[in-house]
Amino acid sequence: MKKHSRVNEEEIVIDPNRPTAEYIEAAHIQREKFLHAIQVCDRDVVKEFENELFQKFRDKHLNILNRVPNDKIRSYKNILLSHNTLYSYSAEKGGLSAWQTHFISEKYAIMIEHSAMIAELDQIHSNMVKEYSDPTIRRSNSDKMTIAEKVEKYIEMNFAEEISMDGMAAKLHVHPSHLMRAFKKEKGITISFYRNQRRLKEAKQLILYSNLSITEISIIVGFNTPQYFSTFFKEVEGVTPVEYKKSWKKTK
Repeated sequence: MKKHSRVNEEEIVIDPNRPTAEYIEAAHIQREKFLHAIQVCDRDVVKEFENELFQKFRDKHLNILNRVPNDKIRSYKNILLSHNTLYSYSAEKGGLSAWQTHFISEKYAIMIEHSAMIAELDQIHSNMVKEYSDPTIRRSNSDKMTIAEKVEKYIEMNFAEEISMDGMAAKLHVHPSHLMRAFKKEKGITISFYRNQRRLKEAKQLILYSNLSITEISIIVGFNTPQYFSTFFKEVEGVTPVEYKKSWKKTK
């Protein structure tokens, strides 16, 4: 008579933290809703789901932060890099220009890789979500915009590019003199100063969340020389880029 082997019940180990198929499906549905909210700039929905999504990264069932053994930071970086791609793709489908998409995704990729703390990665993720879902940086109907608003929108989409006033005026189908006068009258500052302020906004993030040199940062955001970048930075912020970073580190 043939013997039937019995499985030792003690050898069967069921992980209580292992996610069910239903749990994973629900998490993916939530992510798709989040991505759609980014695409259409529905910031109410983004805010509603943001904290829940952040918690998913620490979920014991999904175990995301343990994907790289004994290295939670590397695990977190990997998931943020993949989400950076998802967010940028969703934003581009919703009207973010190809140039903006490329610049923003590259910026966050640099900051993610240069970060050394979980808290910094949390902040970077929060900044990513806010920027990718920002409706003010998307394409819009220029027919209803003032000249100054058209300039702002153009700079938003091309701030790191070096283009002359004549070139910008040609793009916007306005005489250069009228372009500069109209902008100064409505905004109270020159187009050049406004563009440099916009560059500074990007530079400040890279200063705080990356280990790039001042020269590298100045080139990325569109300044001709690191010397002029540092001069303009101090003029606006009251401190040099290096002092700005040191002051920020003291508050952490």
